[in-house]
Amino acid sequence: MPTNYENIFITPTLNVDRAKSFESTEEQKRYYERLRKAFDGLDNKVPEIKFLQIGFDELKSDASFDFVVNVVLENIESLPDYANHPEHLKAASVVREMMVDRKVIDYAF
Repeated sequence: MPTNYENIFITPTLNVDRAKSFESTEEQKRYYERLRKAFDGLDNKVPEIKFLQIGFDELKSDASFDFVVNVVLENIESLPDYANHPEHLKAASVVREMMVDRKVIDYAF
């Protein structure tokens, strides 16, 4: 993440996804590993990404979603370039394999 915020407009995108039910914990582990691999290094392949973080739900409550992607972009204008970048589309296709619900928040800070 950039450390000098002077004159930088940062737009994080927060994607929260709920996955289909898994038949076993092994199936869930394999899919989560595929997600990790899909997003690993994406910040080095997509120039619009300034910071990337993924995470998996630990509490497993009824209100919980399963997977989160935190992405920081330099500005809102770079969002379409990021969203349509071939490497991002590859990672997103892995998410969509099991996704049943998705929430996205685009905001500036």
